[in-house]
Amino acid sequence: MRKIREIWLDNVKVIACILVVFGHFFQSMVKANVLLANDLYYWFEQTIYYFHVPLFFICSGYLYEKYSTVNSLNSWFENIKKKFVTLGIPYFIFSCVTWLLKVMFAGFTNEKVETGILETLFLKPISPYWYLYCLFFIFLVTPTFKRKVLAKIGFIVALGMKIIVLTMGGGGTFVIKTVMQNEVWFVIGMALCTLEITKKIKKIGFEVGAIIATIFIVSSILMYVLKIEVVGMSFLMGLMACIAVVMLSVCFFKESKQYRVFKILAKYMMPIFLTHTLFAAPVRTILFKIGIEGAVFQVIIGLIVSFVGPILAMKIMEKSGCLDFFVYPEKYLFKKVEK
Repeated sequence: MRKIREIWLDNVKVIACILVVFGHFFQSMVKANVLLANDLYYWFEQTIYYFHVPLFFICSGYLYEKYSTVNSLNSWFENIKKKFVTLGIPYFIFSCVTWLLKVMFAGFTNEKVETGILETLFLKPISPYWYLYCLFFIFLVTPTFKRKVLAKIGFIVALGMKIIVLTMGGGGTFVIKTVMQNEVWFVIGMALCTLEITKKIKKIGFEVGAIIATIFIVSSILMYVLKIEVVGMSFLMGLMACIAVVMLSVCFFKESKQYRVFKILAKYMMPIFLTHTLFAAPVRTILFKIGIEGAVFQVIIGLIVSFVGPILAMKIMEKSGCLDFFVYPEKYLFKKVEK
């Protein structure tokens, strides 16, 4: 099936990617003592972690349901084989690079490596690459629905898995725990496609999404200020935020229009996601070495490099003729099967 880009979906992924970059960047700034941790920082970190990664899973589930048919052993095997390549190659390459840099420049990084390379790759993946790791195993256990009744059943099962994790705590291996935690977001994305919910969202209007977003922001402030810790509340907050972002994106961005900045970020989202930390950390170290220690300059330059660096690197890799294979292996390995 020929893939037609959906502007609203692109923009949801861009929003999620921007928040992931911001989250990692400001964490590194605080750990490096460039910025002081304060209430605004802690509230921002707590709030974005409710929903930025779930948005990625929702988008992945939507695309999986729309463009794949996995309802037999043969189709399951073909899908897993393809996902192992498209997710596995960037996962292994960039996890190894990040691990090596953390080991080689332990004195200049904010986090020390506590696991060996094999344990890191197969049992305890590092951020942000754990997302690719978890996503592969979700593909491993999730068939496509295509029928509305199956989508509803799938959501109930995934919600049950989430409730089990919430009520029984954080036991179990990393892969089992993360799949059970995030399957529900992936299935929500699948249901968005199967149940054609975006068509219904367009009828509801922009205002409802804005109201839900406002309620979420106010609730997140109250959650932080009052130190509310109730089982399941983080999930409900994330659900509210994801609903708001999806609704606003569907209603605000018309199918034929997209802001230029969002268009560029959507095109280079994968390299930004994979390499933003590989650019931000060295630049921060260089700025320290040349005497630029002011927080304002560090933040401005660091954020620019976190986005521009991966984009420029990707352009060079594309022009090289084959280096982009490490980011988009499917471009070379699945040419014959794509239509």
